[in-house]
Amino acid sequence: MNVMKFAPRRRAAPAELDSVRLRVDVAADGITIPAGAEGVVVAVYGDGKACEVEFVEPVHAVVTVELSQIA
Repeated sequence: MNVMKFAPRRRAAPAELDSVRLRVDVAADGITIPAGAEGVVVAVYGDGKACEVEFVEPVHAVVTVELSQIA
């Protein structure tokens, strides 16, 4: 049997106005936004390595998250 190895896929960076969902809880400025919260990307930094996301529910907040923290 032949086993093929593939290079890991690099996830595409989100663009402004994309909807994203948190994979993990994110704490910022004394509040915690729970995993699963959905938000909208309002800015992208460092070629998509991080982005500013606006959340409305369960708490209205704008936080910076890393690519690994969102789905």
